[in-house]
Amino acid sequence: MRLYTIIAFYSKASYAVTDTKTWMCLICGWIYDEALGDPEHGIAPGTAWADVPMNWVCPECAARKEDFEMVQI
Repeated sequence: MRLYTIIAFYSKASYAVTDTKTWMCLICGWIYDEALGDPEHGIAPGTAWADVPMNWVCPECAARKEDFEMVQI
């Protein structure tokens, strides 16, 4: 198999690696995963942290968005 065939195969949307991040509440430890969003509170899956409204709060402890820190899981 040629290299460009392999690259084309793995670059299709169903195989593409997403670059989503996770953010942890510093108050209670709840994790916001950009891939999952927070649909129960109006944040669709795939929503980047920068696009989460400033008035959104942690679903567990009501901490503000400023009380979250990016973490690697």
